[in-house]
Amino acid sequence: MRQIPEDHFNILFTCAGRRVSLLKAFRSAMSELGLHGKLIATDITDSSPAFHVADEGVIVPVVGTLEYIPKLLEIVQAHHVRLLVPLTDLDLRSLARQKDRFTQAGCTVMVAPEQTIKTCRDKLRTDTMLDEAGLEHIKAYRLSEFRKKPFYPCFIKPIRGSGSVGTAILRNIREFKAHVATYGDLLIVQEYVQGPEFTIDVYRSQKGEVKSVVPRQRLVIRSGEVEKGITVKDDKLIGQAVSLAQHLEGIWGVFCCQCRKDEDGTTRFFEINPRFGGGVPLSIAAGANFPLYLLQEVTGRDISAEVGQFTDKLMMMRYDDAVFCQAEAPAKLPGYKHPYTH
Repeated sequence: MRQIPEDHFNILFTCAGRRVSLLKAFRSAMSELGLHGKLIATDITDSSPAFHVADEGVIVPVVGTLEYIPKLLEIVQAHHVRLLVPLTDLDLRSLARQKDRFTQAGCTVMVAPEQTIKTCRDKLRTDTMLDEAGLEHIKAYRLSEFRKKPFYPCFIKPIRGSGSVGTAILRNIREFKAHVATYGDLLIVQEYVQGPEFTIDVYRSQKGEVKSVVPRQRLVIRSGEVEKGITVKDDKLIGQAVSLAQHLEGIWGVFCCQCRKDEDGTTRFFEINPRFGGGVPLSIAAGANFPLYLLQEVTGRDISAEVGQFTDKLMMMRYDDAVFCQAEAPAKLPGYKHPYTH
C-alpha cells in the first residue's frame, strides 16, 4: 500500500453548490498549516460554481439514492481523502449513518450523530431541545394545532425545511389555505416575530469544548442566505450559544443557530443548522478562522480559537460574481428546457 505523506491532505466537499468563498478559505487555511493537497467538490451537475473553483470536481448520484454513499467512498479511496465536509443539509443523515465506513477508509467526516441531526432538522424536535436547554424560542405548532386556534400574522415553513423553500408570512386564512395547497401538510406554523435577526457561528471540539462563537446580524437576506450582515460582540448571545452547544449531543466542528430579538430584547431561537452556515465567510473574515480550527483539530494540532476573539462590527456586503467554464453537454444542464428559479 502506498504511503501518504503526513502533510498531504485532500478534502472532499459534498453538495458544493455556490460555496466558493468557503473553499477559498479552506485553501488558505491549508497553506497556513503547511498542508498540501486537493480540494475536491461534488455535485449532481457541473454547473455548480464551487465545482470549478475546486482543484477537482466530481459528478455524483442524487443524495438518497443507493449509489450515493458508495460513490463518495470511491472518491475517498481513489484520492486518499482525509476530511469530508458536507455543505448542505441534504446528505447529513446519510453521512452520519455511514460515518464508520469513511473512518475505516482513513477519512474523518465533520458530521453530528444522526439523532442530533434529526433534532436540528425537525422544527418540533428543536423546540423540545431548546426547552431542555432553558432557551427562549419561537414555538412551532403543528397544522392540526394551528387550525384549532389560528392567529395572524404567522410564519409558516416545512417541518424539515432547508433555506427559504416553502416559507412565508401569512396574514389571513385565504393565504394559509393557498400555501398548504401548494406545499402540503408537512408544515409548521410559528408566531411572526419582528426584530433584528442573528445567525451565530459556533466551533465545538470533539471533546465537547466550545472554542469559538461569532454572532452576526442578518441585515439583508436573499433566497434564505445573508446578503448583507455585520458581526456583533454580544456577550448574552455568545453565552446562549455556548449553552445551546452543550445540549447538542455529539455535535462537533462548525454549526450555526439562528434567533431574533423581540421588542423587549428577549432572544428567541428558531433554527439550528449542524453544518457550515452560508454566511460563515463573514465570521472567517472577522478573525474566527473556522476552516483553520477544523484542520488543526483533525491533524492533531492545538485549536488556536478563543471564544469572543473576532472583530466587532465588521460588515459583509455580498455581490454577484461569475465563474466561467466550457459546457460540453448544454442539453444536460439544469434549466436547459425550462429556466430554473431559486
